[in-house]
Amino acid sequence: METQIKWSYFQFRKNLDYPVYLRFRQDELTPKFSHLFKELGFQELDEKESKKISLERPQTRILTVQFASTRLNQQLIGTDLLDKYGSESLSLQLGTPVYTYRKVGMMAMPNRKPLWDLALCSEISQTDQMVGVRIILVRFLTLALAEQGVLSYWGTTKDDKVVVMKQAQSFGESVFIDWNKKVIFSNAGEMKLNSQLKILRKDKDYFIPGQMSREEIISFLSVSTCLLSFQGITQSMKKSIYELSVQASGSYAVSESSVNL
Repeated sequence: METQIKWSYFQFRKNLDYPVYLRFRQDELTPKFSHLFKELGFQELDEKESKKISLERPQTRILTVQFASTRLNQQLIGTDLLDKYGSESLSLQLGTPVYTYRKVGMMAMPNRKPLWDLALCSEISQTDQMVGVRIILVRFLTLALAEQGVLSYWGTTKDDKVVVMKQAQSFGESVFIDWNKKVIFSNAGEMKLNSQLKILRKDKDYFIPGQMSREEIISFLSVSTCLLSFQGITQSMKKSIYELSVQASGSYAVSESSVNL
């Protein structure tokens, strides 16, 4: 007789009522994954709460996470000629967008469907693999929240600033900005979005400090999101960027190397 699979459910930013969830097999849930989920803002639901999840809400997204089959695992860790283009790729398989992070996992993201799937490599042990898991989950959150106009960028928050970096600089850490709910959240926690928001660019070396114009802010925020999609940023995201650009100020961070010149 087969043992029934038991699942643990986690909701993203439960206090903000985002209908975005993770579903993880209880027998595969280790402390390192629980810690990562908590860092990203997921809170575990009890059995009663998990049964109340509604698939009828148009914005509901549930990502089922489990370890890959032997065949898929070999595909994820095998040699690939596309390695030179980076660890991440996006493809269409039978009409379904499929995101792959080499040697870490593969995620199926059916358009306008609530149930998504993530298959992880059977052995996730190295630090760079856990960074890969974090990046995958940020990609999931970014796409799941895109229609709600939530913006996400690689980086962190510091004081009243949003510091935007390249993905490699951030080690998978990200900042989410919800214009409608007037809140910003990152690994550092949540803070209110107010008219004094400052955006600091650290995505490349700048040798002269300077302020960004509104047009530059709009352009930068539009092309720098964590969204990986064939369709590009949504109309809701465009609206949020436009509204945000009215109140936010942007500046370039001076490279540390230039200070010593």
